[in-house]
Amino acid sequence: METRRRPTLTQDLDELASVPLVFKDTLRGLRKKLSDLPPVLRSDLPDDAPLSPLALAVRLVRETRRIASLGEDLARDVLLHGRDEARIAAFSESGFHSTSAGRGEHSRHAFVASRYAAAKFILVRFGYSERLVLEHTIDRVWRGLRDRFASDNTNTPSADPTGIDRIAATTWALAQSGAVAGTTPSDDDPMLAPLVFATLGLAEAILALSPHPTHDTTLAALELAGDVMRLRSASIVAIVEGFDPEAQLAAEYRLLAPPLTEH
Repeated sequence: METRRRPTLTQDLDELASVPLVFKDTLRGLRKKLSDLPPVLRSDLPDDAPLSPLALAVRLVRETRRIASLGEDLARDVLLHGRDEARIAAFSESGFHSTSAGRGEHSRHAFVASRYAAAKFILVRFGYSERLVLEHTIDRVWRGLRDRFASDNTNTPSADPTGIDRIAATTWALAQSGAVAGTTPSDDDPMLAPLVFATLGLAEAILALSPHPTHDTTLAALELAGDVMRLRSASIVAIVEGFDPEAQLAAEYRLLAPPLTEH
């Protein structure tokens, strides 16, 4: 009797580590779609009536929305606020510009979580609170940059003491990654992601030039970078559509960050 061989598990630990992020992003998208359903969607059958598959699905959607709404009301101001504060607190020390940031799993988690929280923060400031930010995509960017900088002997901290070149490289990699996503085709705005991540890059540059940044300093840098980048949006469009965006972003950060830095 022939027996089927069990499929072999992937040996790529990077891919295995990103699996939870894929599930989290999928659930966020599902939750967004559920919240967009019209509230009139409900079954008219009494509770003790036999349910068809469609009626059962409708009831499941309705109950899921009700429970999710209750959970949000209870947790938003306490649990979610505290979690986002912890994520953003890691922002200033988890970038590739920082010599204190390692390349292990702790650094990976801090980079992904803090960029996710900071991008959501900027999207809200720009009026796009409903856009999704995909953690598994940010994780993929982290892996690519880790491998790139590990083999790049010319881009060393001594050659770039403030880390601006690496901040610009991180910005451009995130801007191209698709980490900011809409839930419908009408949400497609090719310049939104570059503007969001250019804002994060400017905040990183400000913090890299600031002595001993705190959580309050990080929030202030994100707020300030958001205001500046809204005014500089035309420049960001020109950079994205121009030659060598990484070098141009680095030049932009070197121009803007020093006057904004706390000394």
